[in-house]
Amino acid sequence: MLKSLLILVALGLGLLAPALGEFTVVIRPFLMTMLFFSFLNVKLDRNVFARQQVVVACLLPVFGLGVYFAARAYDENLALTLLLMGLAPTAVITPVLAELMDRSAAYMVGAIIVTSSAFALVVPLVLTWLLDIELSLTALGTLIYTIGSIVAIPLALAQLVRWYGGRPIALLRRINPWVFLLFLCNVAIAAASLSAYLRYESTTPWSFVWLTAATITLLMLTKFWLGSRIAPKGFAVEGSLALGRKNTMLSIWIALEYLNPLLVLGPMIYILTQNVLVAGQIYVVKQSDSQAVKQSHPTA
Repeated sequence: MLKSLLILVALGLGLLAPALGEFTVVIRPFLMTMLFFSFLNVKLDRNVFARQQVVVACLLPVFGLGVYFAARAYDENLALTLLLMGLAPTAVITPVLAELMDRSAAYMVGAIIVTSSAFALVVPLVLTWLLDIELSLTALGTLIYTIGSIVAIPLALAQLVRWYGGRPIALLRRINPWVFLLFLCNVAIAAASLSAYLRYESTTPWSFVWLTAATITLLMLTKFWLGSRIAPKGFAVEGSLALGRKNTMLSIWIALEYLNPLLVLGPMIYILTQNVLVAGQIYVVKQSDSQAVKQSHPTA
């Protein structure tokens, strides 16, 4: 609950201090650092992967393109912000959330790798197609590398450190709890960019904001529900997190780097709604597990 509260504080700070939007250059390195620490905690082998993770990855473009074409008739910006959240991969914080609910952190790491890899391959192709941008194969390859390296470099470095072991990995694991501060910084900076855009450059009506909030919330609820349904038996919670809990920072970076700051609105709303939902999910799962334990060990 404290982390959810801190996220709200960071978001509020960014909205009230649009000048922080000048620091968007740090979003990419901070995101890569968070991924590095997430990958550092799990050994890569076939046990972290499952067929359903591939199904989740395949659903991302289905969701992304589905909501894009459904919303495009109303507004192109609404369509694009929904597209980014439809395509977004599994969040780097999901292994921690899974552990809080006594579920498999390893499954979540596999989902992060599979969905992030799909994101890196699909997003350049989808954006160049939908925005009617003609790129040479070299330029397209560069774009795929730029996006893909956000995941590939932290993954490779984390496994190298794991292989080396010793004092470096022990020191990094002591630092790990503080990495959440980088996420808060990214939230504040992205919120500030959105705030500056809405204040000084945009004539966006409030009706657009409310419609975005409603559609993003519906998209999130659908993903959490469907993720739990397609998960392996006994992995409903992990499945809901794999498809529902999104790496909003990747979507924010794409919006600020290649599109426009207004599109940050969708990921920002998703941050709020998914944190509220997951806080409730943690409570429900804990209560359910407690009841199961009591029923299996009744008092005499």
